[in-house]
Amino acid sequence: MEGGVFASGPPEAAGRMQKDIAAVHPKPLASLGKSGSIDLSSRPVRRDESPVRHEGTGIEPLSPIKGPGRQVDEVMMRRQRIGVAALGGLLVFLTGCEAVVNGLKANYAVKQGNDLYKAQGYLKSVEWYRYATYLRPELAIAYKNAAFAYMGEYKPGSKHPKDLRYAQGAIDNLKRYLDRVPGERDSENYLLTMYLQTERYDEAAAYFQEALKNGNRDPAETSEMMLRIGMIYAKKGDFESSLEWYKKRAEIEKDNPEALYTIGVLCWDKVFHAPLTIDLDRRKQLIDMGLDYLTRAMTLRDNYFEAVAYVNLLNREKAKVAQQIGNMDDYAKYMQEADKYQKMAMEMRKKQMAKQ
Repeated sequence: MEGGVFASGPPEAAGRMQKDIAAVHPKPLASLGKSGSIDLSSRPVRRDESPVRHEGTGIEPLSPIKGPGRQVDEVMMRRQRIGVAALGGLLVFLTGCEAVVNGLKANYAVKQGNDLYKAQGYLKSVEWYRYATYLRPELAIAYKNAAFAYMGEYKPGSKHPKDLRYAQGAIDNLKRYLDRVPGERDSENYLLTMYLQTERYDEAAAYFQEALKNGNRDPAETSEMMLRIGMIYAKKGDFESSLEWYKKRAEIEKDNPEALYTIGVLCWDKVFHAPLTIDLDRRKQLIDMGLDYLTRAMTLRDNYFEAVAYVNLLNREKAKVAQQIGNMDDYAKYMQEADKYQKMAMEMRKKQMAKQ
C-alpha cells in the first residue's frame, strides 16, 4: 500500500474508507502524522532500541528522543529520591510520636494499677501492669509491681493450683524486672523468698548461681549472693553443698565475723539434728570445724554473744561424742567448758540489753 491504511486490498476500497473517515472527522487527523495515515502494526520504540523501518509502508521510522529528555529523567530521579527521603523522615517522626504516646499510656496504666493495688484489687492491678508492659516492654517498674500484686494473692505454703499460679506470676515478673535492673538487692531477696516458700530449691540455686556467674558484683555483693545460695541448699537439706558455698563466702570475706559464724552454726545444726546419719569421725570433724570458725568470729567482734553461745553448744556435742566412746574424763571436761561459755554468753547478753 502506498499512502493507504492497509498493506493489502484494492485501492478503491481504501479510497472509500478514507472518504468515510473524512465524513466522520471533518477536520484533518493531524495527530496521525504528516502522511495522514498510521501503521496499526507499529509499536513504541524504547530509547535504547534502534528504530525499525517498516518497508513498503511509506512510514518513516520513529527517531529516538533527543534533547532535554536525559535531563528530565535526572530531575525526576532526584525528585523521587527527595520524596523517598521525606517519606522516611515522616515515618521516623510518626514512629517517635507513637513511642511518646505509648509511653504516656504506659505510665497511666501503671498509675491505674497502683491505685487498684492500694485498694487490694491485686488481680485487676495485674491487668493494668501487663498492659503497661505491652505498650512499653522496657518499663521495669511495671514488672516489679505486678510481682507484688501476685504476692499479695499468694498464700505461703499453699499447694493449691491457684496459689501456685500466683507464685509463678510473682517469680516470672521478678525475673523480668531483674533482667532490666540486674543486681537490685531487694528484688533478689523477694525472689529468693518466693523460691523458698514454694520449695523450688533446685531452680533457685540454678538461677542465683547463673546470676553470680554473669553479674559484675563487688566483693560484698558476691558474698551476699553466696550466702543466698548456701541458704537455699541448707533449706533443701543438702548440707555438703551448703557448707561449700558458706566456705566460699568466708574465703572472700575473711574479716567478716558473720561469714565465719554462719559456718559454725551450720556445723552445730548438722551434728545436733542428724547425729545418726553421719559416722563418728565425721561428727568429730564437724564439731572441730565449727569451733574453729566460731573462735575466729569471736576474735573479730567484741562481745559476740551469739558466737559464744554456739561454742557452748558445740562443746556439749563434743561431750556427747566422748560419752559415746566411753571417755568420761573428756566428757566432764567438755561439759565444764560448755558451762563456762554458756555463762559468758549470758553475761554478754545482759550487758547489751542494758545499753539499749
